[in-house]
Amino acid sequence: MRSFTTRTLRLASVLVTIGVLALAGFGGPANADSGGSTAIQAPTAERFSVVNATLSDDMNITLDRYSVPAGNVHFLVTNAGGSTHELVVLKTDLAADKLPANPDVAGKVQEDIHMGETGDIVGGRFNGLGLQLGAGSYVIICNEIGHYMAGMHVAFTVTAPIASVSLDDHMAITLDQTTFYAGPVVFAVSNRGAVVHELVVLATNASPDQIQANPDETGKVSEDTNIGETGDIPAARFSGLGLDLAPGTYMVICNEPGHFAAGMHVQIIVLPAPSGDE
Repeated sequence: MRSFTTRTLRLASVLVTIGVLALAGFGGPANADSGGSTAIQAPTAERFSVVNATLSDDMNITLDRYSVPAGNVHFLVTNAGGSTHELVVLKTDLAADKLPANPDVAGKVQEDIHMGETGDIVGGRFNGLGLQLGAGSYVIICNEIGHYMAGMHVAFTVTAPIASVSLDDHMAITLDQTTFYAGPVVFAVSNRGAVVHELVVLATNASPDQIQANPDETGKVSEDTNIGETGDIPAARFSGLGLDLAPGTYMVICNEPGHFAAGMHVQIIVLPAPSGDE
């Protein structure tokens, strides 16, 4: 569990845009009660990314996007050719054209860390594929005999999910999602209030009433399990925090004096990253 400064910097322009939209009132909250509590949902229960893929007889795979956020991804796959093709999604750090040959089937490559596939799609037909994908590097291929070698492969990237977070003077923390897959997560944090707030992430499965008071700072709780924080966010301002989260339970809090006790705490769950079906 560590901050990932480089990735956060790369996402700076995205975070600024999200901050402007968030302060303008865009986005739907997952929890809106003043106590800061929230129902735990699957990380992709209400959101998904769509990728349109076209397979062709000139041995190309064409996508309308080559990068999506982590979560539920729906591939809509059209075989625009006359021969049979398929779409296979593999998780790998290898280059798209460097997959090892399958020693048991001539003309095919190995399908290690196989995330899912459409199966055979005959010429002129369509199929769909829905997958849960964690952040990382992938290769999408057609593994019909000889097709990978002829060029039917493309690199695909799944980026860190961005969780929109709002802090307000009703002493609520509102997240648009509260369950994530293990790996990098970016918290895009807007202070919608008129007083200073902050966002602190604690690695703990304790309930709010089990969090100990800070004996040295009146009105604050202990941050012994602190794994990252934004620092103070002035009224109507925006900040971002990038963390690499292991599976487990966490609590997101504001620890300005008195704010935790007033209800500024939300539990989040981090699930093991999808690991493939083979």
